[in-house]
Amino acid sequence: MDDKVKVAEFIPRLEFGGVESMILNYISHLPSKDIFEFHVISQDIYDPNCVQLFTDLGIVVHLVTHKKKNILKHCIEVWNILKKQQFDVVHSHMTLMNFYVLFMARLLGVETRISHSHNAFKMSLFKVKFVLPIMRYLNKKAANVWMACGYEAGAFLFGNKEMENQKVIILNNAIDENEFKYNEVKRKKIRSKLGIKNEYVIGHIGRFMEQKNHMYLVDVFVRVLHCIPDAKLILIGAGELYENIQNKITELGISNSVFFIGNVTNPQDYYQAMDVFVLPSLFEGLPVVTIEAQAAGLKCIVSDNVDKRCKITPNVEFLSISKENYNLWVKRIILSKNEERDSNAINYIVSGGYSIKIEAKKLENLYLGKGKKVY
Repeated sequence: MDDKVKVAEFIPRLEFGGVESMILNYISHLPSKDIFEFHVISQDIYDPNCVQLFTDLGIVVHLVTHKKKNILKHCIEVWNILKKQQFDVVHSHMTLMNFYVLFMARLLGVETRISHSHNAFKMSLFKVKFVLPIMRYLNKKAANVWMACGYEAGAFLFGNKEMENQKVIILNNAIDENEFKYNEVKRKKIRSKLGIKNEYVIGHIGRFMEQKNHMYLVDVFVRVLHCIPDAKLILIGAGELYENIQNKITELGISNSVFFIGNVTNPQDYYQAMDVFVLPSLFEGLPVVTIEAQAAGLKCIVSDNVDKRCKITPNVEFLSISKENYNLWVKRIILSKNEERDSNAINYIVSGGYSIKIEAKKLENLYLGKGKKVY
């Protein structure tokens, strides 16, 4: 493997999240992936099944001590991996925290250092005024390639001026559009597996964490049940708030209407079983789930905190997640019941720049040193 281009992908955890899916998707679709040797470095929060997906692709996985457990030990372990492996590329996906691994990489002479922003976090006024400018400065100094999944995520980490001057590379959260194209056979198979017949199905895919705002989704769904008593809610994902949401569902007495699927390796099949996709996030960059759901022809009802550029098809509607707005979410979900699936969705995805075949080539060129650098 000595003659291969060695690439390190830094991510905060390995638990079937959006970043994990994005990395797997891109690596598996690189036009010349055999010329690369990939390593993933993550903290010791992981799902063994997710780790297996990476190793099955021939990716070397390194699990290091979590920063919150022992920051010094964490940094020493990261440094030792970087020093031993002598990577050609270090690509960090930890948004605000990208800088420290990239500074290590810079000290070790790594030629291509990518700071990738995947989110536009909500922050207090104090942090926006005093903390964010420092984090932006450190990230810009540590990296020589600035990257983001969308405009909002890029502006958050690097600034609006840098976005307007096109110093930040937008790498779309692209997908293999053919995997997500509506498939009636898969729809029937998944629905049969879950015991769902003709019921109206609301779907959501996301890690069970505060950002994804599951509590709001549940409060909306309870109100939907008042109007459509046999409606079903499919929740796909895992995370620290999983049990909290399960307990909430039980307390409300609606357990028979909600399916907790957990993490899956075939989310493309579950989109087929849904009738509408709902994402009431507190904040997001440009979430890949919105692209996937649109590719499946679904109507998407999304928080207005999400980057509006995720609207690739006409089937996305943005709503405020204020408590006063519950009834509007319910109304839009119910009205979507009468809307047909978009048979032209795939064409929108491809023309919008979200085909993985095209975007993967862009990333490959960056890894080969052919892309633009800030300095």
